[in-house]
Amino acid sequence: MKKFLLSVLFLFNLCCFGQNIKVSAKSFRPFKYKVLVANAFDEKYYNGNQIVDSAAVVNDRFEIVFPNRNSDIPYPYRFSDRITTSSFYQSSIFFVNPKTKNIILGKENQPQNFDVFTDENLTNNEVLKFEKYFENFNLEKEKFQKAAQEEYERLEKNGGVSQEFWDNYQTSEKKLSVKEDSILLNFVKTNPNSFVALWKLVEKFDRNAYSEIYDETFNLLSSEMKSKQTAETLRLAIRQASIFQIGKKFPSPQIKNLNSLKNEFKIPKAKYILIDFWFSHCKPCLDQMPNYVEIYSKYQPKGFEIVGIATDKSKFKKNLESTIEKFKIPWNNYWDENGKQSSEWTITSFPTNYLLDEKGNIIAKNISEMELSNLLNEKFK
Repeated sequence: MKKFLLSVLFLFNLCCFGQNIKVSAKSFRPFKYKVLVANAFDEKYYNGNQIVDSAAVVNDRFEIVFPNRNSDIPYPYRFSDRITTSSFYQSSIFFVNPKTKNIILGKENQPQNFDVFTDENLTNNEVLKFEKYFENFNLEKEKFQKAAQEEYERLEKNGGVSQEFWDNYQTSEKKLSVKEDSILLNFVKTNPNSFVALWKLVEKFDRNAYSEIYDETFNLLSSEMKSKQTAETLRLAIRQASIFQIGKKFPSPQIKNLNSLKNEFKIPKAKYILIDFWFSHCKPCLDQMPNYVEIYSKYQPKGFEIVGIATDKSKFKKNLESTIEKFKIPWNNYWDENGKQSSEWTITSFPTNYLLDEKGNIIAKNISEMELSNLLNEKFK
């Protein structure tokens, strides 16, 4: 009887978790090191199907074994090619489900191409439908990125990239993101059962944090799609992040004051307060620091304050402290050790900032240095 029960449990586990998915791959792209594979998004959305693995490419071929635990929808992954110890090229996103058997990496006679093609037709058809709907937008986005890259290279060659370039780039990128949000909403209205749309919503939400349009888009998903574990994780994350809506009071985080390492977070008394989430190895975060120091020096006496919340890992505490010293950052910085509080709030993109009024209410999110400077100049005339 005991053996019978064990057999039933074994079969039950097979049904629930399935066998791993062994995928054969052919690569037209040459690899100096091993090919790496990992989740395309945060592992909390993967329901046990997260992966970080590598494989040697021998005679243009390699194998990857993907997990298959409760695979109720296809899961998105990326390949990476390590260029140096700290830099990587990333492939396009591709989806894997239990029927995926073969992958082609790159295109013949195009060694730099890093697109990924799988052999599972139903998944591919859903992806193609989604890409077709976004075709015009993607062309617009590619045109913007190409022009921005050319302008960046021109400025760098002629003496350096100005802050005006970064301000304009950030403003244009934000407008494109808003446009993409609207297109995604309209796509879900007519394709509520699209797993590709669900994962795109995950991407947009994790990149931009809370927005009412993400709530609206999620609600348009079909009941079947909402029943997926990934969708439930996203729903809870959106609800948690909704505390950061414009007009709401900024919550009190459980983080340490770097000066005393006590759990005491205080919003300073001021007309306007910028809460800046950053970390000491984040290049975009560091690029903005000189401008923040200048803005702070000019407007702090008039009623402006900044509060830094650094999300560095424990092992980088000394680097965090030396970075604050290097940039001569005069405002108070708190330490969200290992990004625990930020992760709970679904703040996963850095830098992220919130501008508060004197009552601690959120009045703006991810405001650029140029927008911040213009606002303070107008308010403190």
